[in-house]
Amino acid sequence: MGLRRWAPLALWAGAFGVGVLLMPIADALPFLTRANLVVFALHGIAAMGLTLVMGFAGQVSLGHAAFYGVGAYTTALLTAKVDWHPLLAMAAGAVIAAVLAALLGRIVFRLRGHFLAMATLAFGLVFYVVMRSWDSLTGGNQGTGGIPDFTLGPLRFDSDTSMYLLAWAVLLLGLIAARNLLSSRPGRALVAMGSSEVAAASVGIDVARTKMAVFALGAVYASVAGSLYAHYVTYVSPESFGLLPSLRFLVISTVGGIDSVWGAPLGSAVVVLLTEGTRELVPRFVSGATGSYEIVAYGLALVLVLLFLPRGLAGGAALLVRRAAEWAGTRRQPAPTAALEEVELR
Repeated sequence: MGLRRWAPLALWAGAFGVGVLLMPIADALPFLTRANLVVFALHGIAAMGLTLVMGFAGQVSLGHAAFYGVGAYTTALLTAKVDWHPLLAMAAGAVIAAVLAALLGRIVFRLRGHFLAMATLAFGLVFYVVMRSWDSLTGGNQGTGGIPDFTLGPLRFDSDTSMYLLAWAVLLLGLIAARNLLSSRPGRALVAMGSSEVAAASVGIDVARTKMAVFALGAVYASVAGSLYAHYVTYVSPESFGLLPSLRFLVISTVGGIDSVWGAPLGSAVVVLLTEGTRELVPRFVSGATGSYEIVAYGLALVLVLLFLPRGLAGGAALLVRRAAEWAGTRRQPAPTAALEEVELR
């Protein structure tokens, strides 16, 4: 019982410790730099929103990168062209993403199964086409540049190190917020709906409203990550928010564990390492190799996880913790013969 009680605290402390310890040694590790760690945190934030939608609410979303793009483009346009403060631009992007998600959810959540999946995929593709075609607003294929550094009072996040700390802090806050939500009454309603919509409706849960709310919340997570991404690279273009990024977020959530908030950061770490590893290693072994070989690596990782860890890395880790707790509890219990002797002595 004691191990189970202290396990969440140990996980939070471990997450914070990993983030701090990796910073000074990141550039010395293979396929891992501070820039990659920033990307890892940003993808983890965005994928966490998808985990809430798919893993806990049981809804399919294949256009999640569109909300990532809403945050990035809103921040880019408001800070570079209208001179808004980055924090206000980020908040505006989150509101726009939430409203779009609620409106989209009101329409597409009437569908089921593959029809729902295709509808969310279509939304992502429409967003990508609009960003490419609306030259006067987004710059089209050339994108939008001139995005200023993110500032927070006197603090300016203008380097890999500072953005690394900011992104990891937001990731940790996102984890805490998601955990608190799932342990609250609305969170329990969300989990109940994901298990069975009919059963949830039978106990008075407004299924339609809950679906739209969690879809909007997932969009906010993605939008915040997109805003940070825009400030980090100071340039956005449509290619960063097309079909491949949406599939990447899906792979991150599935590999990490779609029914755990810890799945998003774990899956993001795996995907970032796979991406950088394939980009570095494939050209060494295949002369003249070009192209997005990380897609093949994503597919292999997804197949292996689905075969051997159906609940993802987080599910596998939770199983190990549970077995360790059971083993520790068994070790503390007296042997049957010793217990019998104690009774007889009394």
